[in-house]
Amino acid sequence: MENENQESKIDVRIIVGGLDIAQLVSKAVNNIQLENDYNIIVSSIIPTLELGIVKKVASGADILLIGGYGQDETYNILFNELKTDFNHIGLFDYNNIIIEDESIDFKLAEKEILNSIIKSTLSYSLNLINIHTLENKLMKVTRNYNNLLDDYNQVIKEQEILTQENKELREDINDIRSDYSAFKTRYEDIYSKDILEIFSLDDLWQDTFHQELADEKRIVIATDKFRPDNIIVGQGFIAAESRQKAVEWLNIVRTALIFVDDNSDDLKKELSSKEESVNPEVNDDYEIENNFENFWE
Repeated sequence: MENENQESKIDVRIIVGGLDIAQLVSKAVNNIQLENDYNIIVSSIIPTLELGIVKKVASGADILLIGGYGQDETYNILFNELKTDFNHIGLFDYNNIIIEDESIDFKLAEKEILNSIIKSTLSYSLNLINIHTLENKLMKVTRNYNNLLDDYNQVIKEQEILTQENKELREDINDIRSDYSAFKTRYEDIYSKDILEIFSLDDLWQDTFHQELADEKRIVIATDKFRPDNIIVGQGFIAAESRQKAVEWLNIVRTALIFVDDNSDDLKKELSSKEESVNPEVNDDYEIENNFENFWE
C-alpha cells in the first residue's frame, strides 16, 4: 500500500550549485510540508552542476528544479541535457531569495521553492494531459493498426486460397484445352462426312406402305447380305443419309421379298432342272449356291 502511495506522488528533484545552498533548500522543503499538503515529495537535492552526476541522479524525476541566477548558460545546458517528454524542468531562481545586503532570506527561500514547484507542477500537469492525449491517440492508432493487421492477414489467407483455386482452375483449363484439341483433331473432318439420320423402322414402313411390318428380321438379313452404302438396319431402326434414301432401300427390300415369296416354287423347280442338265464333272467344278433357297437362312 505504501508503494502505491509513493508511486502516485509527484517526484521533484532540485539541482543546486553547492552544499550551502543545498542545506538551505533542505530546511525550506521540510518547513513547507509539500508531501502532506500537495502530494509532492522532494526525493533528491543535488549539490552539484557536474553533468554526468546530475544526469544519473535526476533520471526518472517528474519535475527538475535547476538553481541559478535566471535562465543562464548553465541552466540552458542542463535543460537541453535533462529534458524529456515525461518530465518538466523549472527554475529555482536565486535572485528571488537574496535581500538587499546580499544575504539569503530563509522565508523567501521557502516561498521561492514552493512557487517554483507549484509552477512546475502545473506545467507538468499540462504536460501529463498532453501525454495522456497522445497515449489515447496512440492506443487508438494501435487498435486501428491491429485491426488493419488482422484484416491484412485475413486478406493474405484468402489470397492464398484464391491462388490455389486459380492454380487448380488453370490446370482444369489446360486439361479441357487438351481434351478439346484431341476432340478437334479426331472430329475435324466431321462436316465432310455423311451423317446418317435414324428413323423408326415400324413407323417408316407404316408411313410408306400403309401396312404393319410383319417380319423385321428378314429386312435386317437382306440389308446385311447386300450391305448397301450408308444404310444400317437393326434394333427396330433404320439409319440412312435421308428419309428418302431409307424409303428407297425399303422399297427395294419389299420388292425383293414380294418377288421371292410369289415365285419361290417356280424358282425351286427351275433351279432343280438346271442342276439335272449340268454335266456331273462340270457341276463338280462349278457348283452354284442356291442363293434364293438359302437367302433367309
